[in-house]
Amino acid sequence: MRKEKLPTIRRIGFSLLLLGAGYMLGSNGTFQLATSVAQPPLNADIDNNNQAVDLANETVQQIQGANATMGQAMESLRIEGKYNPATTGMNPYLILTGGGDAIADLEAGIGVDPITFAELYAGMALREVGDEITRDEQNRLLYKNKLIRMYSVDRMKKRYETYQAILSKRVLP
Repeated sequence: MRKEKLPTIRRIGFSLLLLGAGYMLGSNGTFQLATSVAQPPLNADIDNNNQAVDLANETVQQIQGANATMGQAMESLRIEGKYNPATTGMNPYLILTGGGDAIADLEAGIGVDPITFAELYAGMALREVGDEITRDEQNRLLYKNKLIRMYSVDRMKKRYETYQAILSKRVLP
């Protein structure tokens, strides 16, 4: 009878030994996965603030010209009282759709245009707007305790119709 219990005791002992070894290896982090880290740019001379532009010179000139023209349109809309951004960057969406008042949209809680939405999340709010922005428990942005949303689909469609109407409007020289 004693010979029959000996293999059972050995198996239990070996199992406990394996369990203990597994516990020790697991608790000291021997087999934990390494956390990955973002890789630096291949060219150390290029960083996020000074990115290489892989565009033809003609394309760069066209973009620069479009930017200058859009800046002029922005100023015209501002003079007409039709452009009131909530962020520091130029807002092509508001400019191309005939202007808008992003601050009034925030105050009313009815949603903002997609560019304003993205720039607010990127931390580009005007100081007076940024002072009123907080985050909720889900890390969403709040303006004066109201959730900041993007325009509804219907409002986006109406803005697009306005854009199309502006493009098709005949202007006398």
